[in-house]
Amino acid sequence: MPQGTGITDEEKVRTRHVLGYLNVQFAFTFVLGVPSAVQTQFTIEGAFTRILPAALPEFRRILGICERIENQMVDDLELLAVEQVDEIHVRKDEQAALWKEYEKWRRALANLMGIAPNPFDQRLQVGGVNVHVNH
Repeated sequence: MPQGTGITDEEKVRTRHVLGYLNVQFAFTFVLGVPSAVQTQFTIEGAFTRILPAALPEFRRILGICERIENQMVDDLELLAVEQVDEIHVRKDEQAALWKEYEKWRRALANLMGIAPNPFDQRLQVGGVNVHVNH
């Protein structure tokens, strides 16, 4: 059901996913060594209330583009196992190219909302931190 600006709860869930924000009410952190619940998403939650009504069609268009790109990435997972099928050559960097396109559109969505994608988005983490130390 639309609230305030006309953005549905489902659209909020989908937008948080695309922009890398949590879909939880509270996250836990430690304050002076004691677990404490904190709101972690005030930026995106506030942005939902400030989107101009005239911008809603563009908001939904960009959100849909992001979802189509993500669906394409998932649909193409079987291509990671092949290099060539008969005369068809599979593009080796397709997943990277799709991610680059996804990133462009998720930033367009963030721009429309006046926020940044979550810099702590776990999808951006490729492996651990490796630092070479010279002795």
